[in-house]
Amino acid sequence: MLQSQPLRLLTLLIDRRGEVVTRDEIREQLWSDTVVEYDQGINFAIRQIRIALGPDAHLVQTVPRRGYRFVGQVSQPMPGSAQPSRRPYAIAAAILLALASGFGVGIITRDAPAGQFVYDHLVHPERCPYFRVFLPTHRNS
Repeated sequence: MLQSQPLRLLTLLIDRRGEVVTRDEIREQLWSDTVVEYDQGINFAIRQIRIALGPDAHLVQTVPRRGYRFVGQVSQPMPGSAQPSRRPYAIAAAILLALASGFGVGIITRDAPAGQFVYDHLVHPERCPYFRVFLPTHRNS
């Protein structure tokens, strides 16, 4: 993940995509109010950007003795095209895990008083007054 200076530099390059951004302009934008060895800072930031871009590192071009240029296409994500949330799946998995754990505890400790309660309610829901509300009544006639 890009840190503050490389991210600000990448934003500057993208905002001016296709144009050469000189090292002096970069220094002015990133370090205008501080005294730093900005040549090393710019070199480091460009290196971090290229590492983050991976196979697309070529999109940041070095223009010898002038500066840098971003040559890639930038597109805005379409509204509503965000990935679906994984939260409902996580909630369902947590509920299933809790039920499976309770079922396992009920079977393992069914002879202990607490285990008997769990066993009766989860393994034999027909004995549980809470579950009986949801279970259909069977009448053998």
